[in-house]
Amino acid sequence: MLRINAYRHRGLIAVIASMVIVNLVYGLTLPLLSLVLDAQGISKTVIGLSIVAQACAGVVIAPFASRLIKRLGAARAMQAATVLAAAMLIALGMVQNVYAWFPMRFMLGAAAAILWSASEIVINELAGDNWRGRIIGVYGSAGAAGFALGPLVLVITGTNGLLPFAVTAGLVALASVPLFWLRGEETDGSDDDAFGLMRVFRIVPHIMLLNLTYAAAVEAFIAFFPLFGIHIGLGEARSLSLLTTFALGGVFLQLPLGWLADHMSRTRLLLTCVLLTMFGFIAMPGMIGSPVAGPVFAFSLGGIEGMIYALGVILLGQRFRGAELAAASVLYTGMWGAGTMIGPLVVGAGMDLLGNESMPYLIASFFACYLPTYWYSRHRLNSAT
Repeated sequence: MLRINAYRHRGLIAVIASMVIVNLVYGLTLPLLSLVLDAQGISKTVIGLSIVAQACAGVVIAPFASRLIKRLGAARAMQAATVLAAAMLIALGMVQNVYAWFPMRFMLGAAAAILWSASEIVINELAGDNWRGRIIGVYGSAGAAGFALGPLVLVITGTNGLLPFAVTAGLVALASVPLFWLRGEETDGSDDDAFGLMRVFRIVPHIMLLNLTYAAAVEAFIAFFPLFGIHIGLGEARSLSLLTTFALGGVFLQLPLGWLADHMSRTRLLLTCVLLTMFGFIAMPGMIGSPVAGPVFAFSLGGIEGMIYALGVILLGQRFRGAELAAASVLYTGMWGAGTMIGPLVVGAGMDLLGNESMPYLIASFFACYLPTYWYSRHRLNSAT
């Protein structure tokens, strides 16, 4: 029993650390690379395409990622991914060219996707259903802390030169230490073929499309909010500070929201978070510029939006186990990659066409487009029962 509990605790610490790494990588690279490229005079459409190069890795590797994780073991897969992520961050800082960044960002995205998939498999295997919401609330909070660290690093280091990349690579290396405590034993060791990705999608399309929508929204927001903030007169430092405040909402609010997910209908809580997030982005232009209300608004929106991702992970763990869960987690990560490809590209092109002030309305439209999928899937599930 003590050995099982020790393994559980080590596993939880490791996957929570991996979530910090993944989100630190995205929380820094999206605003930093957008600002660097914008300063070079690169169009927002091309900036969006550069983000697509990073995001598409999750989609490209999805068909074989679960088999790779099972072959290496989740621990070894995560260890290798952190080393790759740190190396790519240094390379990005040393070679600041939009075209050279395309393959580098792809490799960085592949490392993040492996970390994400492996950590979701492990945490859902370790978390019992009656306290799954609270554990994944902590997991989500750790991810939000990684996002918060990204803009905070930029506030401290600035956006010029190698320094912000080197500091982030060092933080990635530090956060990866718990992964090296583990042996390659996190997966169940099954030799069965991976559960069919299309079959998973047909069972829970509303959860998979939820992550696509969430990723499209949050990655577009992180990438373009600094440019939106500068356009409305907030300045670079204040825009990055508000982005950190947005992420801190996810750090602190996902814990009580995770508790709530264990004490009420999780699907109802999901719908509430989606609606509040959509209306929050619509209200953003009138709120974010206020010296007092702006940070409070960003904090609240970050917490509520962050819970959307966590609820998707919770619902997958509630529905799947074993090889099915491995396939579902890989597909969920792949949908994140697809959303990250779509969101910044659509919002970047929309801002070029409609102006920088259109950003929050474009993001709100993603959630509006998702709602029919949610209601159709809920109706289908209710009819089946």
